[in-house]
Amino acid sequence: MWTRAGLKDCSKASLKMYYWNGVLVIFLAMLISGLLSFLGSLVGVLIPFVGSLLVTIFVTNIIAAGIVRYFTISELNGNDAGVGELFGCFQNGYGNIALVMFLRSLFVGLWTLLLVVPGIIKSYEYYMVPYLVAEYPEKDRKEIFALSKQMMTGYKFDTFILELSFIGWFLLGVLACGIGTLFVMPYYEGTKAQLYLHLKEERLGIIRSNNGGSMMSNGVASDVGQTMSLGMNTGKQGFLVGVQGEFAGANIPVESGNSLLIGTDASQCNLVIQGAQISPVHLKVEYNNGMFSVVDYSESGTFNLQGGQLPKNQTVSLASGVYLQLGTGGDIFSLECR
Repeated sequence: MWTRAGLKDCSKASLKMYYWNGVLVIFLAMLISGLLSFLGSLVGVLIPFVGSLLVTIFVTNIIAAGIVRYFTISELNGNDAGVGELFGCFQNGYGNIALVMFLRSLFVGLWTLLLVVPGIIKSYEYYMVPYLVAEYPEKDRKEIFALSKQMMTGYKFDTFILELSFIGWFLLGVLACGIGTLFVMPYYEGTKAQLYLHLKEERLGIIRSNNGGSMMSNGVASDVGQTMSLGMNTGKQGFLVGVQGEFAGANIPVESGNSLLIGTDASQCNLVIQGAQISPVHLKVEYNNGMFSVVDYSESGTFNLQGGQLPKNQTVSLASGVYLQLGTGGDIFSLECR
């Protein structure tokens, strides 16, 4: 069970390693969003509301997801994630992130139009949506909203109080000609990132290990190599790791730019697995910049243990930490980046 003091203490400890870069990230986000909003308002003179709306949907919301992405990675590792992570959501899953963030704003807005209090409640129910979509840009919007609801059940009021506890800091920032809020924001964002990481542990069973990864907990197939599941482009290598079955314990490299074909046909595949549930060419796996691309060619199917069956003959983008089961047999692999 998390506490406000505990979250803040964790954030303070991590911020010692990246505070000034955190200030820079907030400053850049405010500057870019402000300039684009101004340009959007100029367009809005001719077409009211359209310019600002388009800027919000396609830029401002993506930057907002980039902010939580940066602070989550930094808090997870206890070190600076790199200012470039602010723009990471433009590179991985941009379309889905834009859609999910827009729907979040739309749903909260519609509930608020009905009654203010239900709108506030919904805003806290969807509180973790930006964090989830920034970490799992490949996940379906329904799953993102469902996971946020699961994480926030019973914690909406506690989160409100957590936010309220920063009011003194923000008042001090406003008194300093408003500029002081810039120096408070890293502490605020870092604490919220800690809340997300704690609720992932408590509600989703995804446990942070000492090296920034995680492990299986409560029967949930959880993230392995969580830093990369947040989209960090560190230049590390992709691996297909055997979890269960013929290749249990094996670490099979997936070279960037090369395809790993898995199946029973040795003339076509470079990873040969024998089994009744394995097709001659069952699965193709590729790796590039911290993300995996997989295509299922099989008759028996390939299953993402966290997200369901993969579509056949379609390229699917998956993050590090996903567990894949080939058919309904015992061959299970995880996608990892090191």
